Amino acid sequence: MPKVSAKRTNKSVTVADIPRVGQGTPSGEWFRRYWVVVGIARDLYDIPQAVKVLGEELVLFRDEFGKLGLLGLHCPHRGTSLEYADIECGGIRCPYHGWLFDVSGQCLEMPAEPKDSKFPQKVKHLSYPVQEQGGLIFAYMGPERDDPPPLPKYGPLVDRGSQWQIEPVRHADYNWFNFFENSADPAHVCILHRHAGYGQQSWGNQFFSYTEMPSFEFVEMDYGMKVVMTKPGPKPGTEFVDEMSLALPSIVQVGDTEFVHAKMDAAVLIKEGSQCEHWMFVTPNDDEHFMLFTADNYKGPETNFFEKLKALREKETPVQEVMPYDKRKFMPYKGNVRKEDLMTQGTQGLLGERSEQLSVSDRGVIKFRKIVVDAIETGLRGGRPKGMVDKKQANEIYRLDTRVGVRAIVKN
Repeated sequence: MPKVSAKRTNKSVTVADIPRVGQGTPSGEWFRRYWVVVGIARDLYDIPQAVKVLGEELVLFRDEFGKLGLLGLHCPHRGTSLEYADIECGGIRCPYHGWLFDVSGQCLEMPAEPKDSKFPQKVKHLSYPVQEQGGLIFAYMGPERDDPPPLPKYGPLVDRGSQWQIEPVRHADYNWFNFFENSADPAHVCILHRHAGYGQQSWGNQFFSYTEMPSFEFVEMDYGMKVVMTKPGPKPGTEFVDEMSLALPSIVQVGDTEFVHAKMDAAVLIKEGSQCEHWMFVTPNDDEHFMLFTADNYKGPETNFFEKLKALREKETPVQEVMPYDKRKFMPYKGNVRKEDLMTQGTQGLLGERSEQLSVSDRGVIKFRKIVVDAIETGLRGGRPKGMVDKKQANEIYRLDTRVGVRAIVKN
């Protein structure tokens, strides 16, 4: 794996470096210091699965003994894709000349070579450590592959209520950071999403009102940043609060699913607070594409919560009338939160290449970009950036500090 040169680490990282995740780039080398999601366990069958992660073409598979492997996509012999390989004999066998590799990338057999050849022992294909946690498959692609840092014990994956789900993976054809930093921009929720779930809810004195927006605060955390939105509460000394968390390198937690999408009883929710964890893990394929893996964990009293949520989301159809002559790519989009995000983020262009004029309402975006830049620089210096856990924290459950509901106002 290419190393970042001393000359490059002495050069200041800028926001223009954030979106680019290829090998040898500042953001790419930083990103590789974390465990990243590369697949969903239930989607991995008895055939190899090609996957592109951080610009690298790889193949994910499970050998016949159940061991996970993540190798370079192309056979090191003559370059044939191992996506079409056979899983057998303790590994994955290239269909071209039968070279067999185990999950560590070690070549085990070369059928066309002399029987006493020692050459197979000398061939070690590119491989990365992989672990399964709560239905998601994580890979470590960093410099310490022989002794990687601990995979955090993510709350919604290891400490579950009676109802949980892993949503189908979503794919997008734009840069990963456009999606990620979107959650550091809460003003867009009241404006862009006023035609969808956020504009239709009634709790918290029309909490996401287009004309009377909540107050926004941005709090730096050890994992990244928390967005805190507040409005005066139902009683003196209280406030409505809705928080979102952005954890490095690319995790978003949204806590208001019950209020916005599930449309549950607001009075009960205000009293009890949110009982649903909604975590989104963003994995860049490259600089122009990403995958979104979503884990939901519900601990509330509502039965069949996710079935009801799915049915309600399916009703969130765009409300726009589209004329026959309207050939715009993302039409219609208003009225569906995910389509609204897809249109705005997918047409922005790349951070560092697009022109921007940031204002006071963008202070969350500005602050979050600085947090990410600082984390990249920390990683390039060999330090432990935000969001990573060390071996002392390996057995602790990794949680994000997010609350939605009513709370007492704490005076400083």
